[in-house]
Amino acid sequence: MHEQVQTLIDAGKMDAEVGEKISTLEPGVFCLHKSWGPGVVSEWDLFGDKLIIDFEEKPGHAMKLQFAANSLKVLDGDHIFAKWVGDKESTQQLAIDDPVGFAKAVLSSFGGSMLLDSWEKIVKGRIVPEAKYRSWWESSKKQIRSDRRFVLPSKRNLPFELRDESVSPVEALLGDFEVAKDIKAKIAVLESIRKDLGVFDEPMVELEGILKAASSTVTVVLRRTPGVAIELLLARDDLVADIDGLDQAEGLQLADVVRDNAERLPEIVKGMGVGRQRQVYAAMEGIFGDTWVEQLLSRLEGSGARAISEITKFLSENGKGEQLSSHLANGLGRRGLGAEVLAWICKEREGLAADTFVRKGVTGAIIGALERDHLDETTPKTNRLHDLLMDDKALIPALLGDADTTEIRHFTRRIQATPVFEGLNKNSLLARIVKSFPQVEDLISGDQAEGADETPSGLIVSWKSLKERQEKLDNIINKQIPENIKEISVAREHGDLRENFEFKAAKQQQAVLARLRAELEDEISRAQGTDFSEADTKSVSAGTIIDFEDVATGAAETVTVLGAWDTDPDKQIISYLTGMGKELIGRVPGDEVELPTENEGETRTIRITGIRAFNG
Repeated sequence: MHEQVQTLIDAGKMDAEVGEKISTLEPGVFCLHKSWGPGVVSEWDLFGDKLIIDFEEKPGHAMKLQFAANSLKVLDGDHIFAKWVGDKESTQQLAIDDPVGFAKAVLSSFGGSMLLDSWEKIVKGRIVPEAKYRSWWESSKKQIRSDRRFVLPSKRNLPFELRDESVSPVEALLGDFEVAKDIKAKIAVLESIRKDLGVFDEPMVELEGILKAASSTVTVVLRRTPGVAIELLLARDDLVADIDGLDQAEGLQLADVVRDNAERLPEIVKGMGVGRQRQVYAAMEGIFGDTWVEQLLSRLEGSGARAISEITKFLSENGKGEQLSSHLANGLGRRGLGAEVLAWICKEREGLAADTFVRKGVTGAIIGALERDHLDETTPKTNRLHDLLMDDKALIPALLGDADTTEIRHFTRRIQATPVFEGLNKNSLLARIVKSFPQVEDLISGDQAEGADETPSGLIVSWKSLKERQEKLDNIINKQIPENIKEISVAREHGDLRENFEFKAAKQQQAVLARLRAELEDEISRAQGTDFSEADTKSVSAGTIIDFEDVATGAAETVTVLGAWDTDPDKQIISYLTGMGKELIGRVPGDEVELPTENEGETRTIRITGIRAFNG
């Protein structure tokens, strides 16, 4: 015991137990406080009843002797905190240059085992700057995992461990598989065993138990998580292939599992890594024979973005590009392509999907798929196709580049009416369309663009037809939609939404009602009601009665041209927006006009003999 400490004890000014602890806290000794962290004793003032400690955030901190004795833990010079306090720069450099040695130093300092939360509390933001920690840790994990002395867990609630030096490589690998808590961890161990197969003297014998355990695990988890089960199966088979004298593992085989779970293939491959996916695709021909391409194509929907990309690449690389293009064209024709496949088509518009991207119907399919997913509560909230339309500034010009004005205007109206895009997102898309295609500016501004080739966006309608549309909209909003919401709520209580027919039917009806509501709101917002009392009879216009005769037969006829929603063939009333209406608008008495007949491809010539006002 230090002489000054003994003097204080002898004089009755210090308890002997406190004196024992203070003697271990001489200047230069590293210590740890549970609140203030690591530090180093810089000075003794025993007769002044205090120690001076340089903590990380509290340099020169004075502590009373008894408080110091009770609250400070002496650190060995090899402790990671002692290294850090003693030489911060060297400790940081150790973490960068030798992450394996650094991990050994940290774990050794805390009994060889700690949770990853504790690891991060020690390392992140202290030894490794927080901004650099993520990239450093991702790189370091690869090196740590390759060292058999460490057990790096796949989950944060499992310990990060440093093994006893006496454990042999074989014992370490076998032990890792035995203690692995989840399937991904078992797969990682099988892959490690395969890499280090040379450490086994008799792998057929030594690995027999592990291979049987892997097969049993596949059987147990297959129904619940088929994707990871097949990954485990593939890892097992890869290992078997590398063991001399062993042709096939016992238990389930890949071909049987894939064949029996073909309908679940999208679910299976969605979470797989690219390498494992490719192994499954490569096995398809052997499993399904001549139908393997159809099997893969029919599983595109629901497979996820990464799997869709890999399936299409695989088919193209194996000379099946034409079948892929044909499948996509058929899907477009029947509006059967989902948002993920359409997103892939847009991303690959200059690559594998070039032929499909330029086909008619892509724009309509995109809006339709977005609306289906928007209204379907069982689909993910994030939508790659939606994000692509917002983020890829070149996509809309590419989509509409070869379209005629009618198609561009129709797409613009769909964007205006759809509930998929809201607020700033919708405004941004519309502004992008107008920038690339100025001829649709009137749809956004409400003014007819100079040289536009169709009727103004405002609709001339009779007060009667406007009232009928408003009543129809009120019925949808106040009756049909609330009833549909109740149906969805009741159907949801019936169980699994993926297999619930009533729920799906109610959700489909929800989509229909949403579309009708959007269309009616759009039409009504553009409608200009009138009683036609101010119609100009100098020429044909909405609100006039036209008398004419057939030039060939001399037969006299009459037709009334009214608003956009007033067509009534039985009363010889037509809308000014119909083909016949557009041909007559602006004509004057004496004009001869060529009109279509009921027979396709045939026309007749009529001569206007008079124009009268419609009086309701």
